[in-house]
Amino acid sequence: MPAEHASRIDPAAQAATLIEHIQTRYHDTHRRSLAQLLPLASQAVALGLHVGLVEQLASIGNALEQHMFKEEMRLFPMMEQGGNTLIGRLIEDLHREHCEHLPAVLELQNHLRATDATGAAQQTLFQLIQGVDDFARDLAEHIRLEDEVLFPLFCHSAAAGARTALIP
Repeated sequence: MPAEHASRIDPAAQAATLIEHIQTRYHDTHRRSLAQLLPLASQAVALGLHVGLVEQLASIGNALEQHMFKEEMRLFPMMEQGGNTLIGRLIEDLHREHCEHLPAVLELQNHLRATDATGAAQQTLFQLIQGVDDFARDLAEHIRLEDEVLFPLFCHSAAAGARTALIP
């Protein structure tokens, strides 16, 4: 039996490899990135930059943490067991959340780029912009991998295969 045909027969086995990659490469990385960005955002605010920045970043982090928790505790185990009749609904819900994460990060990027800074604040702002841009690229790739590769193994709806825009 060709390998291509075997992967269609056993989506759970194919998903297990992707899930491991997603958790170690993306979920763990997002958590580390946010843990580094929040103190930097606090430093930026202390230097007089972008009041509300910490709250905006924390809001993104909280929404993402809740999303990843749903994946880790509900979706991924369901996929590793071969799926069930409710998996399509859960995937659509998670895809909808994906569509909310990217605009929230883009809004943060736009706020940071619109901020003027001088002296020490300028260096902090530059580091923050760079960190948020790296986080945004990782998040967009994470979402693309789930929406275009993982989710279609179990759900063939338009939402599961929708392309996501990469944030610069």
